Amino acid sequence: MGITSAHIAAITAFTMWGLFPIYWKFFGELGAWELFSHRLVWSFLSLMAWLVYKKRLISLKEIWSVPKTRFLLMASALLISTNWLLYIYAVSVGRILEASLGYFLNPLLNVFLGWLILREKIRWTQWPAITLGMLAMIILVLQSGLTHFPWLALALSVSFATYGLIRKMAHVGPLEGLAFETCIVILPTIIIWQFYPTHPLEAFSVLSAVKIFLLSLSGIVTCAPLILFAYAAKRLPFSTLGFINYLSPIFKFMCGWLIYHEVLSSERLQAFTLIWIALAWYTIESFAFHRKKTGQR
Repeated sequence: MGITSAHIAAITAFTMWGLFPIYWKFFGELGAWELFSHRLVWSFLSLMAWLVYKKRLISLKEIWSVPKTRFLLMASALLISTNWLLYIYAVSVGRILEASLGYFLNPLLNVFLGWLILREKIRWTQWPAITLGMLAMIILVLQSGLTHFPWLALALSVSFATYGLIRKMAHVGPLEGLAFETCIVILPTIIIWQFYPTHPLEAFSVLSAVKIFLLSLSGIVTCAPLILFAYAAKRLPFSTLGFINYLSPIFKFMCGWLIYHEVLSSERLQAFTLIWIALAWYTIESFAFHRKKTGQR
């Protein structure tokens, strides 16, 4: 089977996510909180416009009317906003490599949480990959010590993996769910604005007209890969999607190392190497299992 529109959509989505550091680095005059606030507001406006266009604004009321879904998405709103803030912080302070490490861990952590929370079975051939991923982080923590503890990588990985787990349990559309999440988070964020030393609206006096225009696109930049991912997820096998998923942390890694020249210490290199081996094992095992299950030779 050749490359389809679903393949192109998935590749584009994960490439966009992988190149996000370049976009956020462009607004060096702003801090992480200001960038996060703008991303949240512009995403909220873009999602509301999309729901109005699709005549799906009623979906927010439908989500609110189901207590279990409502509380699940309240929790996921806290997780995704935390993830956004930490990721933008990692980019702004020059810790993109550490962020990419966290996202490299995600596929393995997703499998582990599925086994731990959802009682999904882990094949015995998958355990070596999960064990290697855990070993990589243990070695990194022991070698780095408290002064260089990789808390950002762990926080990004855990927050995003837990977010994915909750969204899987919530059974709502990706855009409707994200729109509801932004509705939950935007009011507390605006309240915090009033007590924060630097107000996000000051960006309009600090940035050039071109940068203001590009910043206003952050909502579209946030939502576009999600739409492409949702399109691809309905049409591609999970194993194929999982393999393409690696594009995102790979591009993040390349941004941090090659473009912004972050230091790749020996401790990080050892951790990355173990995780790459684990991901290679996991990918090969998944493809082999899928081929066996579908009767391919």
